[in-house]
Amino acid sequence: MADKGMTRRGFLAAGCVSAAMVGLGDFGLATQQADAAYLRPPGMASQADLIARCDRCQRCLQACPYDIITPLSLGESIVGYGTPTLDFMRGYCDFCMLCTEACPTGALRFGAPTESNIGIAKVIKDSCVAWDWTGCTVCKDECPVEGAITLDDHDRPVVHGDLCDGCGRCEEVCPSASLRAYDNTVEEKGIVVVSRTSVVAQSDGPIEGAALREGRYAKGGEDR
Repeated sequence: MADKGMTRRGFLAAGCVSAAMVGLGDFGLATQQADAAYLRPPGMASQADLIARCDRCQRCLQACPYDIITPLSLGESIVGYGTPTLDFMRGYCDFCMLCTEACPTGALRFGAPTESNIGIAKVIKDSCVAWDWTGCTVCKDECPVEGAITLDDHDRPVVHGDLCDGCGRCEEVCPSASLRAYDNTVEEKGIVVVSRTSVVAQSDGPIEGAALREGRYAKGGEDR
């Protein structure tokens, strides 16, 4: 696919929003939102590059056979409004690259660092039932990458970041919510996938739900 750079529509959308935010004294917020560590479809070069190139046409969403691509809402990001993110509640990514093929602007493109690795799974200790009692090994059993998830001496899941490609299968199949009594203080899933550029991704081992909520979209690493 030809690399078309920033599209006119994308340029105008990003420019108008950024100008408005600068006018309101929010230039720092605009920059922060452009770098926010959202989980993106394969083929993103960087968060800011995707936001600049994407014309919000939603062809990637329409091309995805697994219905896991969803556009950012205005409430989530003014600068990134309408750009694609991933939601693994209904499926996972097998890197079919149909979304990248469908992208007309190069916001998603072949050869980008995320073409075969879109994120990393993190175990949420206060949501994962294996941390309360043994017996649940669903994420390990369903992981399509051999060795990416193993069990520790207490039969709790351990994610190996050098092997995990962020496909989201573990998050999709995690039965935590159905195995627990309702508790709105914990996450619905005991394991979730986050962008490798996030603060959460920089932490070693499992994390608490509060840490996930605080650092899931905060930039903390190399822009990838």
